[in-house]
Amino acid sequence: MPRKPQTQITAAEFHRPETGPVFGGSAGNGDLPVSGLPAWQSNGGPHRGHVARSNPFTLDIPVTGTVVRLHLLGVFALFADREAEATGTLGASVQLVSGGEVAFRQDLLNGHHYRNSSSPEPLHLTFGDGTSVETVGTVTLLKEEVRVDVLTIDVPADTHAQTLRFKDLGSPASFVLFDVFVETQVAHGCPFHEKGGGIPLSEVGAAVRVGDRVKLLKALDQLENAICLAEDLDEARGQALTFLAMVTSATLEMGGSRAMHRVQLETARELDRLGSVAEIAERTRHRVEEVAANLLREDDGPSSYLVDRALAIVERNYAKDLTDASVAAQLGLSTSHFRFLFRQATGQPFHKYLIALRLEKARRMLVEQEMAVSAVAKAVGFAGLSHFSRAFAQRFSVSPTSVRRSVQ
Repeated sequence: MPRKPQTQITAAEFHRPETGPVFGGSAGNGDLPVSGLPAWQSNGGPHRGHVARSNPFTLDIPVTGTVVRLHLLGVFALFADREAEATGTLGASVQLVSGGEVAFRQDLLNGHHYRNSSSPEPLHLTFGDGTSVETVGTVTLLKEEVRVDVLTIDVPADTHAQTLRFKDLGSPASFVLFDVFVETQVAHGCPFHEKGGGIPLSEVGAAVRVGDRVKLLKALDQLENAICLAEDLDEARGQALTFLAMVTSATLEMGGSRAMHRVQLETARELDRLGSVAEIAERTRHRVEEVAANLLREDDGPSSYLVDRALAIVERNYAKDLTDASVAAQLGLSTSHFRFLFRQATGQPFHKYLIALRLEKARRMLVEQEMAVSAVAKAVGFAGLSHFSRAFAQRFSVSPTSVRRSVQ
């Protein structure tokens, strides 16, 4: 089994104007957190007197680590029609700068990496130079609706940089950047450490308890990758057994059979007989899939995809005033049909799932953060403290105040 480098995506901070266009949609598959802040716009315009000619040519953004990929969310580009700018024009350059020298450069060509943004046709293009463009929505600029795209740029291996530079090269095209996301390689260490960019180990059990198939599958992929990167067999076995312990204990909490008590010991004996990290990874995944069979049952139909999208929406918005009707509308389903699919996939109604997720998040916050119980209740979406306290005690058989005291 090949060793796959772990990566994490972080939003890059850059200087923005106080006012300007704002994009409030979602980027790509929802994994890129859109800021909703005013955009930066580069120099450009179809003639010398155009207002955009006063905009800056260069935007410098600080970055750290080994860069793997860049994701630029914006309008690519204004004033790029054939009347203003010829196809093939070199309009901009995306650079990674290290020690004052350009370590990587990707030039952007009209008709290839960008094209006139007023064209209504969505783009889903992959080029042979390690770049791709995907349209994710629209925004109104200069009283005109224009496309919003994600421009993704692959970066050569082992590229270190301190600065990401977007440089407008002076053509009529003007580029609008809402957000920039930098995907970096994660240094090898504990795969479930809070700062590792992945799913923390503390959330694995919660994913099992609330029935979050999406998160558990991501955590299982994360584990498999980490096992393949282990320095020796004992480290691989330790990672596998730790993860399995979280899954089995959560399964027991949810009413699992007494057979769960033997899983850890039986698996330890099996792993001890295996002679490669690939075998350990494969066997561990099989064991986890056995333990969490109801949650991870295979279903590749369209309903499974819709429920997975719903779970992702809830994970990103659980503290908001979220209803099954609002999620159904985002998926393009009737509320009754969504309720049926959701209950069929998770074994529980939407509202019960949402409350369980909020309570799991709250318990973690009480343990890990110095927040008052009332503040935690509000942070996870409960309107009142009394309702939160009753629900918490009913789920965990202990009051939130007691959990807070136990960690002080």
